[in-house]
Amino acid sequence: MEGDPTIPKDIAPELSKSAKKINMRKLESVPWAHDGTHPGSGWFWKFLTTILLIPWAYLFRRKEVETPFQTQGGRLCVATHVNGLVDPISITMSNPKQRMVTLGRHDLTTSVPVISWIARRIGSQPVIRKAEQMEGIAEAEFAHYLNQRSMLTVAHALSGGYCAIIMPEGIGHQDSQLRHLRTGSMRSAINAASIAKERNIPPPVFQPIGLHFRVHYWFRTDLYLEQIEPVPVPYNPILEDRQKLMQGIWIEPPEDLVIKLRDELTKKLAYISRDAPDWETYRSWQLLAHLLSIDNKITLSSYKQEVLATRNVREKLRSTPNPILEETAKEASRILHSHNLDGRVINNDITIKDKPNLIKGFFGLIIMAACAPVTLTSTGIQALLAWYLGNKTDEGIDARTTYHMMAALISPLIFWPLISLVYFFIINKMIYEISVYFFPPFLIISIFVCHCFNLIFLIGYDMWTDYKFIDKAKKLQKSQDGLKLIKLIKEINTNLDVLK
Repeated sequence: MEGDPTIPKDIAPELSKSAKKINMRKLESVPWAHDGTHPGSGWFWKFLTTILLIPWAYLFRRKEVETPFQTQGGRLCVATHVNGLVDPISITMSNPKQRMVTLGRHDLTTSVPVISWIARRIGSQPVIRKAEQMEGIAEAEFAHYLNQRSMLTVAHALSGGYCAIIMPEGIGHQDSQLRHLRTGSMRSAINAASIAKERNIPPPVFQPIGLHFRVHYWFRTDLYLEQIEPVPVPYNPILEDRQKLMQGIWIEPPEDLVIKLRDELTKKLAYISRDAPDWETYRSWQLLAHLLSIDNKITLSSYKQEVLATRNVREKLRSTPNPILEETAKEASRILHSHNLDGRVINNDITIKDKPNLIKGFFGLIIMAACAPVTLTSTGIQALLAWYLGNKTDEGIDARTTYHMMAALISPLIFWPLISLVYFFIINKMIYEISVYFFPPFLIISIFVCHCFNLIFLIGYDMWTDYKFIDKAKKLQKSQDGLKLIKLIKEINTNLDVLK
């Protein structure tokens, strides 16, 4: 119902510069298929998922990735969208063997450097959003034609047993709660089930996915990718409509089926998302989860455990609200957040950790310094550029790590071969003359060396980050904020019974 506070609010996307440019010729030439086959290149998909192993190793420090449920038909993966292109990449790498087809912004297939070239080859289907039509960027008739062609392509691919990744909110955002779900993915899924019905093959399912990042816009953050039981997709009961879909004609499925599926999916996704009114509230739940685990003498040793413990706190506070506890936790979490800290710095005896590991920090610096000659020459320029562009982008903070991911992706494709050529030339001219026929194996070895040095460099970086994390906690412990924090935590502990 309109105005119902339990229904996620709708928000219009802020259009970036590239989204305001329409290239109709390129959009019309994007590969598509309405016969159950995949519109992309099979060999390129294998190549891409292999190359993605490099940013997959670099972007995250710790990854806990659940495997998808086994299904016979296609799978439409849906998740909240808070981390730019890192969201679909994370879902892809959770099940890289099953090829996927995606729906995405029109400019991601036509005008974004590197990304557009890749998107067209993996079969990504462009859509022109309502916001772009309202801005007058695209004519309604062309947008209608393109969107229906793209959704029908996804529907046929799903019916053929392939996967799709769609962010049904229709926008990347920085919010702590799920936003209003667009119905395009539901309509495509129902039509896919209808096509499968006509072909007498297993129908597709919705696969709700929880994407949990400790801090989604940080480099080397923690990831927990959660996959829950799939949601069955109904088919259109009207035989005539199903037959038209088989003829390549897009048919809008019955509205009641669409709305019912959207509402069910909204509940599933909301539950496995943060589902907090704001980030401040979510951080207070996180702190309560840590304090409750300390009180119960349980160690939250992984980010997955933190996420599930926080969710448990959320559900208990909703069933038994405690305004005093909640406000005190918010005040305490504000102090921690202002120092870039979280509940992990609280000791079991309710003190703040104040003993940074100097040896660990020192060896971290030594490791980074030892790897720097290779890491900086092979990856330094693109890493610096990614850092700069990520901080300057008009796409919002959720796109920041997209640039980090792209830097790691293009390194083995462009930069490392060039660096290898330079090193080969230097060795050939100044140290020892090598036949040009030895360059291919030299190139392969050089790429392997660059990757290994980068991984070792990141180990040192993580060690230094651990040292700095506790060092910040030590500074907090000695401040007035630290004294206030401990006082607040002791107040919280007197009210923890409501969470048990």
